Amino acid sequence: MPSNDWLHTIPADLYDQLAHCLSLHGMACAELLSRPQEAQLLHLMSLTGLNTMRVAELNAIADHNQLLHTLEQQPHHLYNLMLLGRLSLETSLAAPVLRYVQQQMRIDTAQLQQLKTYCLELSGAFLALLEEHLPTPSLGLHRLQVEEAFGQYIALHPGPEPTAATIRFTEPQLQMMRLALLLVHSLPEAGEHPFLQAVAELAALRPAALEPMIERLGTLEPAQDFAVTMPELVQLYQAMQVCGMVFVSEVLEKVGLGSVFPTVPTDERPASAGAAEPSGRQAVGEIVSGFTRWVQYTFPQEPALQQARQQVLALADAL
Repeated sequence: MPSNDWLHTIPADLYDQLAHCLSLHGMACAELLSRPQEAQLLHLMSLTGLNTMRVAELNAIADHNQLLHTLEQQPHHLYNLMLLGRLSLETSLAAPVLRYVQQQMRIDTAQLQQLKTYCLELSGAFLALLEEHLPTPSLGLHRLQVEEAFGQYIALHPGPEPTAATIRFTEPQLQMMRLALLLVHSLPEAGEHPFLQAVAELAALRPAALEPMIERLGTLEPAQDFAVTMPELVQLYQAMQVCGMVFVSEVLEKVGLGSVFPTVPTDERPASAGAAEPSGRQAVGEIVSGFTRWVQYTFPQEPALQQARQQVLALADAL
């Protein structure tokens, strides 16, 4: 029996089922092979027979007939494209591809994750189909070799910190977060108070460390997805805690905000919560405590946050 007879059994809607999967895996593979061609990447290219030009050809598959033709003429190249794309999608190497897909399809982070999971399931089934029918008895061994070589490449090229959370700030929350970061950024210039000196000892809250986050928040829109890594979440958490401490202490006067957020004397406070709008300091306190409680509830066992919390508690002693 000719080795490609199995192609006649492929459903006529296979391409329609695989279209998004082929596109996503193809883009991920192209992103991988477009990186600087160091020895480990050249080894991968040698194992798979793929290069940027061949990947571009495979990424041009646009209908069922072209898919069948490729499976007949270049089945191993298509197999390797899907394999490398699949491996890449499960690492940070695919981050630029996923951002592009999310923007083009105008989907949120949860929908993007659903799409990625669906495509990975399809590619797993497609690779199994090819492994069953391609006339290469050592294809399983080949896959192990490619996976090992890819693992070696990733070990030498660790990606950025993974996303720990995706936050959507309301307008008041976003303004409060910006205020907190700018306030903490200005503290080194506010004097020699022991509290200020203690804050300056926290690496995440030094001005140079805060500036990238200040820039990111400066262009963020309310309700827009805002992905943060764990170090970034720790930074936001500590900045909000420090901001909260400033607003309930004499340090607020030292940074020149005492007149902007005056303390309401006890005898002038409303008898009930509904009698008047909350003061500026009360509003700040509510937003700060709301965010920090959310962080602590969402990541109760995270070592980095536990350490950050201990550092913040130590700051309280300086007040």
